[in-house]
Amino acid sequence: MKKQINNLDIFYQEFGRGKNTILLLHGWGQSHAFWQNVISRFSKEYHLFVLDLPGFGLSQEPPEIWSIKEYARFVHEFVSTLHISAPIIIGHSFGGRIATVYAAKYPIKKLVLYSNGGLPQRSIKIFFFKNFITQWGKYLFPNLLYRLHTILFKPKVYKNNIIIERKRSRRVLDIYTQPFPNLQKYLEKITVPTLIIAGKNDYLVSPHMGRRLHEAIEGSQLVEVPNATHFIHLEYPEIFYLEIIRFLSQK
Repeated sequence: MKKQINNLDIFYQEFGRGKNTILLLHGWGQSHAFWQNVISRFSKEYHLFVLDLPGFGLSQEPPEIWSIKEYARFVHEFVSTLHISAPIIIGHSFGGRIATVYAAKYPIKKLVLYSNGGLPQRSIKIFFFKNFITQWGKYLFPNLLYRLHTILFKPKVYKNNIIIERKRSRRVLDIYTQPFPNLQKYLEKITVPTLIIAGKNDYLVSPHMGRRLHEAIEGSQLVEVPNATHFIHLEYPEIFYLEIIRFLSQK
């Protein structure tokens, strides 16, 4: 389905009719397809909403370079437009950063931060890719670079929905190359039950980030999955499901 939100054509899907609502936010360069096995597992018990964030999947790109705060504001417009009340939010990576800001500003029931950043980290590999290859490549060959990024930094077990257009690719690469803000002040404002899931072999986010987020969010729970990388629900789905079910069943 598509709906106009803030003058943008946004693709989303709705599943199930459970009492509790889950909103799924994908990471940078991903789409609604990222969550297909999660949808299959939880749609019988929960009311699920999954969307393509602006600029990704089948949704229109934003008119200017958005920060995490603009994306969080957009998600609030999405939630308000569809009359979603205090959802459970599961955010992966870039989507987890958005969920962090959202949870600090708007009412939600529970929060799951999955393979999430948000605090300063040092990674020579990511710094070089983001500040040199991507920073220059977005002017010369944005379509190729966007496709290359989504091929390199996504699991191979699902088909990603990518629309390749020069303007669109340049916009989302501009969003990627801007400095990510330190979300410490937002993390400290989160008061809802929060679960942090991190892979001990994550190559895109520091494996120590989960512990740092756990320390920053009072009362949060941390699950570190051995041998897992950035895509735990695809690599170790049963562990992922078990931890989500355990967390959501708690009062």
